[in-house]
Amino acid sequence: MRKFGHWTLDIGYWILFFVLLTACQSSSSNQPVLPDDKIARIMADLSIADAATTGLAGYAKDSLMHAYFNQVFEIHGVSKENYEKDLRIVAENLVRMEEIVKKADELLTEGGNGKGEIPKK
Repeated sequence: MRKFGHWTLDIGYWILFFVLLTACQSSSSNQPVLPDDKIARIMADLSIADAATTGLAGYAKDSLMHAYFNQVFEIHGVSKENYEKDLRIVAENLVRMEEIVKKADELLTEGGNGKGEIPKK
């Protein structure tokens, strides 16, 4: 787990979820529509959205997460279904998936600047 401010981000949780989801789906030989960098950015943003609901439970958590996730997909101009489809395709290539997860983790832990520092506002 990574600490980001007062939130705890667990990108591994989302990766495990999508890998298990992929295991339940038939394999696909298609290429993802989204580039790997965009998948990583969406993954990082979904992790932040999930972290924003830390401390909530029940209906409040579920409804807020639903709203946040929809907002992330809207910001990136992609549907949840297309993102999940591309993620299933990418998950078939473990090395590629690890690179995407690494990039998402860097975006979260380093503020995406490559210097290990959170950008100042």
